[in-house]
Amino acid sequence: MTEKENNKKTEDAGNYFPVNKSYIKRKKIYNRIAYASAALAFIIGAFPVFHIIYSALIIGYKYLNWNFVSTLPSGFPIGAKGGILNAIIGDFYLVIIASCLAVPLGIGSGLYLSLFGKKRTNSIIRLLNELMIGIPSVVWGIMGFYIFSTNAGLGFHFGFSALAAGLTLGFIMTPIVTLLTEQAVNRIPASYIEGALAMGATKWQATKSVIVKAAMGGIFTAVLLGVLNIIGQTAPLLFTNYYNTGMPTGITGPGGAVGDLAMLIFIYIHEPSRILHYKAEAASVVLLFFVFALDIGMRLISWVTVKIFEML
Repeated sequence: MTEKENNKKTEDAGNYFPVNKSYIKRKKIYNRIAYASAALAFIIGAFPVFHIIYSALIIGYKYLNWNFVSTLPSGFPIGAKGGILNAIIGDFYLVIIASCLAVPLGIGSGLYLSLFGKKRTNSIIRLLNELMIGIPSVVWGIMGFYIFSTNAGLGFHFGFSALAAGLTLGFIMTPIVTLLTEQAVNRIPASYIEGALAMGATKWQATKSVIVKAAMGGIFTAVLLGVLNIIGQTAPLLFTNYYNTGMPTGITGPGGAVGDLAMLIFIYIHEPSRILHYKAEAASVVLLFFVFALDIGMRLISWVTVKIFEML
């Protein structure tokens, strides 16, 4: 077909499907309005957050130094001198204990719901999982107190300790990991597992070698969001751990209580000392930095893990 014939064909198509320039112009205007509205909504929503961070930096900036994060609180009232090392170490205790419970249980439950469970059983489990997500944290704290902390009646009698608090936080974290793991696995194309089964693999082998590898990024995101959800909890800790101004000597019993940043901020901000108020603001900046570092670290680990699995 010659160029002249092509041009004629294009003109004929234009006659049959005329371009409505005014319509295209209106669509561009609508798109710009939508973009501007979205940007304005983001600014309005993000401004209070950035304002809080800015205020915390302005008020507590003089305490943001190495001594603040590397020494234990001291002086009178407790915390007027020294730093917040006890709270940082305590947060690591709580996150590790909670993750030891929630990660295997949540990932296993998510895989079961997505790949192995029957329809009726899955409906019941999903309902219970959604109910667990909706339980207020203070209710979890009361349950943790009677199951793990108190020495009266039935329970494990761990006392006010890191183990009691960590397990309680683990139960808060588990339904989040379960829900997001199931969603991550459901996004994997069915052809992946069908291909593995066609090659002679069992369903468990296909899950372990194919599905888990393909969903690894989503599973790491599920764990990350679960950890970020529990890192700022205070109500459960009031009933299961409270606060320790020193270093723990164990994870159960009288010496098993730990400090944590959320409770430290809660306690310091209610004290009459202005110094403690400034330190609470500085501690909130440290907590935000801890959350940000955890987010970046988990995403980096997820990326490296996915790359390693792709190479295997």
